[in-house]
Amino acid sequence: MFAAATIRRSAGLVKAARSVTPIAHGHSLVVPYAHVAVTDFKNGVPATQVRDLAPQEKKWDFWTTSDAFLDIKPKFGGISWVPNGDIWVIERAGKFSKVCEAGTHFLIPGLDKIKAVKASYPVAMGVVSPGAATKDGKKVDAYAVVYVKITDPAASAFFVDAETNHVDSERAAAKVVRKILTRELANVKVSESGEISAADKAAISDKISAALKGKSDEFGLEAVSVEIRGAFPTDSNVPDKLRALDPPLHGEDAAGHGLSADYWSEVLTPPYFEKRTFGTNKEIRTPATVSLEWAIPSPPDYHHFNEIPRMTVPPPGSQAKGH
Repeated sequence: MFAAATIRRSAGLVKAARSVTPIAHGHSLVVPYAHVAVTDFKNGVPATQVRDLAPQEKKWDFWTTSDAFLDIKPKFGGISWVPNGDIWVIERAGKFSKVCEAGTHFLIPGLDKIKAVKASYPVAMGVVSPGAATKDGKKVDAYAVVYVKITDPAASAFFVDAETNHVDSERAAAKVVRKILTRELANVKVSESGEISAADKAAISDKISAALKGKSDEFGLEAVSVEIRGAFPTDSNVPDKLRALDPPLHGEDAAGHGLSADYWSEVLTPPYFEKRTFGTNKEIRTPATVSLEWAIPSPPDYHHFNEIPRMTVPPPGSQAKGH
């Protein structure tokens, strides 16, 4: 993902060993998120920008399939289950406590805290070096995809970049890749379409791999492979096209944001619905008024904001002649 402060997974990628489909929650409904049926790619990047970006999204400077930067950490209590493929790095009182791999673990809510969720399999990371200068004086956005594997989850989660004070070595690894891309492009010629010769790509990949290998103990990760996708003209907006592959940010004022699926049932007036105690068809928790006004499990979004409900037919006499 692209992110200096906030990082999210790219919706256009599939995690190794498991597939994750971004979803949008609306009350009791779960709707898979998708831009279009097919997003065309050319030279390894989207041919078009699939959506507009929010201002804060333009700050993101790399994407990743790692869960390490998710704002919301998994919930746990007492006997806790770590899913297959995940590694939880646990801290207590602000200090490293233990590493929990897939399986059952005992954690104390309020005392233990998940510092980061690391992956037990290789994760992909896409890095753009914007406005890099080539040997022939062009300004390009260089793009590389690096696959890394976490070898020391604790060292990776607790790593602090001395220059930026940013936490987590995966972010620091992206920074290393960006610096090398910028430096090496100064010695490379790039075609008008963003093509780099196979020899130059291999040379840059080797240098990135060597740099990450030299920091493997410090970062707690290793580079599995490096792909140099190209160096594209800055006016082709490659960074924005890549950022737009993520689902759009959920608006703070969007219906149902941060609320339970049936939050309205306790306060709705008049009470159009009955709410029954879970597991029984006898005990009613809220009264109900018979109504034909709603025939769906949840009120429409416009009802939440006291807007006038849409009418299914126009009022008598309001139709224009000839209709």
